[in-house]
Amino acid sequence: MSEETKAFEISVILFREGTTWTALALEMDIRGYGPTRESAVDDALAMIVAQVSFASQMGHVESIWKPAEEKYWRMWEKARRNQFVAEVSGSEAPTDEFADLVPIPLLALKHRDAWTTARA
Repeated sequence: MSEETKAFEISVILFREGTTWTALALEMDIRGYGPTRESAVDDALAMIVAQVSFASQMGHVESIWKPAEEKYWRMWEKARRNQFVAEVSGSEAPTDEFADLVPIPLLALKHRDAWTTARA
């Protein structure tokens, strides 16, 4: 795998709060919001990349690993199970909560040396 295509999968639970979708990256407790599931995931990914970039610049990448509350992990497990059962049985999965593994690009980490040099 080339450096440009490196990615790391994170667990994301998507749920609706009123008319707004929330995408919560469980390992990092980072949220994104939007009127659609896709826009909420895009917002969360932008926040994650910004956090990883900043933490990398500061030399504290481990600081972004902050798990979300347990209730969200249980929500993810339930949604993931429901999606599996629906897929295997041929039925429809519930549409109010989705669990997914979302790849985040680690391209930001490639530039860490450049940032360190720029700060010096």
